[in-house]
Amino acid sequence: MRKIILIMLVGISIFTQGCTMVTTESVPSERVVEVDGAEKDTLYVRANNWMVDAFNNADSVVQFTDKESGTISGRYLLGTVSNASEYGPARRAYATIKVRVKDGASKITVTPESFTYAKGNIYTLYTEEDAKRDVDALLFSFETAMKKSEDDEW
Repeated sequence: MRKIILIMLVGISIFTQGCTMVTTESVPSERVVEVDGAEKDTLYVRANNWMVDAFNNADSVVQFTDKESGTISGRYLLGTVSNASEYGPARRAYATIKVRVKDGASKITVTPESFTYAKGNIYTLYTEEDAKRDVDALLFSFETAMKKSEDDEW
């Protein structure tokens, strides 16, 4: 019996060795995209279309839109930190996205929500580095979408 307990303790210590719990900071990133000659309504439609394309997961939702003020906001699923198991439900990382548009310019703010993960754990699927990379990709994607003119002929 002692051997079994000793083997289990050694196995657990090897499994958890090098794992550190890390809690990310909620630091907003923003980008202003200037589009000369573009009207507010045109930029609003582009931003709305971008959100529809970017929010391609059922866990990502547009929460508020107001065309008159040129505001769109939503909650975006960045990634799954860990899958559900017998120890608990799946943990996910989200970000709040706010878009404001006016004549000639648009502004996006992406604020990742704070999340905790086990650094060095083989079961951790999403880390702070992944979140930073994905936020940068969202900002670049938004800028590209806002500068792209639509083809009105169909």
